[in-house]
Amino acid sequence: MAAGVTALTSYRVAFIGFGNVGRALAALLASRRPAVGERYGIDYQVTGVATRRLGWWADGRGLDPGAPGGARCADLGEWLARARPDVVFETTSLDPHAGQPALDYLRQSLAAGAHAISANKGPIVHGYRELASVAASVGRQYLFEAAVMDGAPVFSLVRGCLPLAELRGVRGVFTSTATVVLEAVERGATVAEGVAEAQRLGVAESDASHDVDGWDSAVKLCALAVVLFDTPLTPSEVARVGIRDLDADAVRRARADGTPYRLVGRLRRGPSGSVEARVAPERVSVTDPLGAVQGTDLVTCYEADVFPGGLVVTSRSPDLTTTAYGLFTDFLTAVGA
Repeated sequence: MAAGVTALTSYRVAFIGFGNVGRALAALLASRRPAVGERYGIDYQVTGVATRRLGWWADGRGLDPGAPGGARCADLGEWLARARPDVVFETTSLDPHAGQPALDYLRQSLAAGAHAISANKGPIVHGYRELASVAASVGRQYLFEAAVMDGAPVFSLVRGCLPLAELRGVRGVFTSTATVVLEAVERGATVAEGVAEAQRLGVAESDASHDVDGWDSAVKLCALAVVLFDTPLTPSEVARVGIRDLDADAVRRARADGTPYRLVGRLRRGPSGSVEARVAPERVSVTDPLGAVQGTDLVTCYEADVFPGGLVVTSRSPDLTTTAYGLFTDFLTAVGA
């Protein structure tokens, strides 16, 4: 244990949503628990879990999120009262058009006195300012590092490392599924076969239309706009073209020419201060950071006055543990570790 630490400070944590990402986070919390205790003097126990299949379960004495016991609650309010979490992890499915029901979950969790940590882009887009205000009013934090690049630093990088950098724009490849599909088409497969491959890899949902049609990237751009540029945008305000209607022969020729298609998201502040956002397939040179993306890679390029050539953050082959790590680092930030 670190010098001067005489006792562990214990935190109650709870999960809303316990799918692949939630389980990966639980495993990461378990594996890092000795190190967190030794380095930061922190311990934690799970006191609540909620899923569509299992319902709302809470036990203030602790429970196994994979096979919960304790009290089965009627709703979120009762669940929060019984679990009494210091931190709520929210990993439910994306609703790009309203951010629900995740937005309500996070709002109530904060109001109940818990830090709210989310991997969900929807609530950022549709409620960032409100949630940040509620968090500040109760002395808690609303954090969401895993929402855009699975766990690679995006929001914390700008917040902590780029003060007054005069950020002008952001571009990137934000959706693994689209790249996997495009690479499949390059090899002679169909879009449907590419989607099936992405599903086998575990990066695409059973309905991959949000990724293929550009909605996932559009929502991520909106999240970046409101947090980094203080400019709210809705997905309908993003110029959006997916990859579904790309000509397969054109995709293969582009690869042969060394300028493969990638689904690129762009966000830029204009001279008047307005922010424009666009998602579309683009031919990108393999010498460009976006053209070098393969498989499940993700990349974000920041344009700022102090980085004339741009600042690039690339996450190579991220997996569920990568996403869970974003939530884990938010947890450490929230509890002051």
